[in-house]
Amino acid sequence: MVNTAPRPKKPGRNDPCWCGSGRKYKDCHLPIEEAQRTEQRELRRTQETLLPRVLETAREMPALFPAAFELFWNGRYTFDQMSDLDALEERGAERFLTWFAFDYSVDENGTLVERLTRDAAAGTFASTPYEQRLLQQWQAIRLRAYVINTIRKGQGLWVVDIASAERFYIEDQAASKRIKVGEVLVGHLLWIGTAADDTALYGITGAVAHLTSDTAPKLREFLALHHADLQRTTPAATLTDVVQQRSHVLNHFVIALPTSPDPGALDAIIDHTRASLHLDAAADT
Repeated sequence: MVNTAPRPKKPGRNDPCWCGSGRKYKDCHLPIEEAQRTEQRELRRTQETLLPRVLETAREMPALFPAAFELFWNGRYTFDQMSDLDALEERGAERFLTWFAFDYSVDENGTLVERLTRDAAAGTFASTPYEQRLLQQWQAIRLRAYVINTIRKGQGLWVVDIASAERFYIEDQAASKRIKVGEVLVGHLLWIGTAADDTALYGITGAVAHLTSDTAPKLREFLALHHADLQRTTPAATLTDVVQQRSHVLNHFVIALPTSPDPGALDAIIDHTRASLHLDAAADT
């Protein structure tokens, strides 16, 4: 739903503080809130400079690209087409590099972001305290699918992770004006700080796939198939484990979607996935 309720009026400096302490606002929560706003501005500025550094570091690892390319694009493109990706897929190069940095295991210790977090702590990756804070939070970030739950026009939106059912608040004025409830976002949400009420704030990062609302139930069915497949080797696996270990399949779903209306396309994706995983119709119900 769209939330159009007015925000509470901010008290004047000499008014009683909203917390009920009996003290003036300027002597109670005003300096706390001002410090939080200053920190939020610095974290946002840091994100805008840190993410390009992370992606630039990813570009310096071309030896790992061919295998990662095959995994992410599901054989549709080869590494030789890297320079043409943006012509082949909307912001294709950025989508691949973002996934490579956050999701792909570059060594036995994990992803590039996890490596940079360790290097920053050791002093071998030049970083500020704010950058180190962001890297720490970014280690668990993976490509995920989110359903738009609530929109605060001109402020941001609440989304629900299809796999975990967790809710996240995206602080993005522009996105809140062009997105509708029920639609789906497939991308990386990066932590950018905490609001005054302790709500974690996230930002939409890089190229995000924006899907129509009719894709949500089929995407859930698609992930359920991969869940059933993963449980063959890991019986206790959850849907969250699927996106943690196989986030690339979300891109497989996105690139399989038709570019023009096709009533049978979503069912065809499900049928193809079931067949490729060697699952029968009863196994995933």
